Amino acid sequence: MRVLWIVCLLLCSLAWAKGPETALEVPQQYQQDYNRLADYLTGTANTPRLKAERIYRWIAANINYDIYMLRAPKSAPRDCSPPTVLQRRQSVCQGYATLFDAMARRAGLKTEIVVGIGRSMDGGKAESHAWNAVMLDGEWKLLDCTWGAGFVSGNDFHRSPTDFYFCSDPKEFLTSHFPDDSKWQLVDSPIARTDFDALVPVKEPHNGMGTIIPIQDYSGTAGPGPAGPATAPVVSSAPLAVPRKFVSFNYRSTRLMKPSEGTLRSGNVEFHLEVPMADRVLVTTGGTSYALVGVPGKMGQFRSLVPISSGEVKVLAEFGSSGRLEPLLQYDAR
Repeated sequence: MRVLWIVCLLLCSLAWAKGPETALEVPQQYQQDYNRLADYLTGTANTPRLKAERIYRWIAANINYDIYMLRAPKSAPRDCSPPTVLQRRQSVCQGYATLFDAMARRAGLKTEIVVGIGRSMDGGKAESHAWNAVMLDGEWKLLDCTWGAGFVSGNDFHRSPTDFYFCSDPKEFLTSHFPDDSKWQLVDSPIARTDFDALVPVKEPHNGMGTIIPIQDYSGTAGPGPAGPATAPVVSSAPLAVPRKFVSFNYRSTRLMKPSEGTLRSGNVEFHLEVPMADRVLVTTGGTSYALVGVPGKMGQFRSLVPISSGEVKVLAEFGSSGRLEPLLQYDAR
């Protein structure tokens, strides 16, 4: 009996130790509102550090870096509010920082958004940047959800979550992050900007190339060619092996059954998808939208024969009768 009791204790200890990892698995119904998401992630966390860690890890694993917003003109509007960041699942550093700040405050943590400069993810150049400070066990700690999410290489965002930028050592953090307010250096002897410029940044080495994530362009601006800002997908002369996937395709846990090829022939084409929690799924082609029909007995599945015209074909979905359509897939038709 004593041996069984010890084994049970060990198993419980292991389960508790894996808390942050298991907390990242969040049901869809809790991912639509940052307050509910924060409650779900931190509801069973028994320390402030564990609360902060779960929020940081979820953001780093689920929010993508918005290259289009980064490279849009300075005059272009930027919506980095927590609801928008959560809905789009992408933003720049300001959005990462505001989302962490809002969720941490919801969890009862004392937190601040820190602004300054950082050596950018894709080159080492010092640029405007934002990150967070959080009070844990009576001490301020520094973290950067943006850099914890992955890195930019050329025109691609590579998702590669890491804990390296969670509660980092202030002296190491200072080699790549220089706050406007010197108090957020969190070192005994604050340094000047000239000293920062002379430092060699201590950074997390890339663990492979991560996963390249397609980013949706919400900026409303078209960037220049390959040598400049990232551009939206364009139709090429070569057939597409698979359709282009937008951010919402993965975010909404979509499963595609038909058609699997990316370039379609004009004429009647059968579409069959599973889009959990969608109220409507539409296919737009030739300036007309066609609603797919729900499959009886298959919750979340939609299927119909659609008359496809040559040109761009998109699959979109509406959730919660909001009236707003989220793009899921894009095909070429010839």
